[in-house]
Amino acid sequence: MSSPTPRLDLLRQDIDAIDAAIHDLIVKRGTIVEDIRKIKKHAGPALRPGREATILRRLAAKHQGAFPLSALVCLWREMMGGFTHMQQPFSGAVHAPVGHDRLIRLARDHYGSLTALSVMPSASACVRAVAEGTVEIAIMAVPADGEDESWWPLLMGSDKKTPQVVSRLPFIQDGDGEQALVVARWARDLSEFEASLVAIRLGERTSRSRVMSGVAAAGFADAVSLATMETDPENCFHVIEVADGVNADDAAMKALAGQFGPALIDAHVIGGYARPLVLSSNTGKN
Repeated sequence: MSSPTPRLDLLRQDIDAIDAAIHDLIVKRGTIVEDIRKIKKHAGPALRPGREATILRRLAAKHQGAFPLSALVCLWREMMGGFTHMQQPFSGAVHAPVGHDRLIRLARDHYGSLTALSVMPSASACVRAVAEGTVEIAIMAVPADGEDESWWPLLMGSDKKTPQVVSRLPFIQDGDGEQALVVARWARDLSEFEASLVAIRLGERTSRSRVMSGVAAAGFADAVSLATMETDPENCFHVIEVADGVNADDAAMKALAGQFGPALIDAHVIGGYARPLVLSSNTGKN
């Protein structure tokens, strides 16, 4: 029987050639990113969550073979983080109360090893850090009933400098693991499959079913109530996920006044994100 060694040597040579080709392409991509940096200079943030979502959807759609898609996404996320820092370094704040480090891991997996992350025990401190320009992004828990600190009403402002939600993590989801929202001070980078967050403040207690009925009647599609919060019976807050890239001038936003009448104190689009790509637990495909 012939030895497998010569065959293994040939296969390893193929792998070495592939590794060299991958590296050459990364270097070439870096050269192009450098050109982009020189053209853009300070024209806007280098982080483009909408574009990144489009890239990852395209990769997931064409992926095949035994190599896990989740591992491919990790490689791509690290690479995107490196190239983004080449254009414009950025840092982030993570809301992580003592003993809760899951969001830290989620942020690190998404933004890569080069990104400086500051851990903050207060959600409001994270939002404040973004508003003051201390950091570019803040990673926060998704709003939920019973949360210790409701941070999302802080985004209900008309000032263009008010932070807003710009993405949801992780983008590729394959289970019921931890999720987070990312807050930043720049304009949203819309994607093909977008969701928006609408926050409303009512001057009286209103049932969730009544709120959702009014939201649907105003013209919002696929509305999902994420959380409610009240500071007192005359200041009741609701945050709702709705379909598409909604903005303050949309007809549905204007129609809310007709649905809730004088009870509506104010309503704001507090951001949105590319809808995550959910993989089948059996096949790993979307």
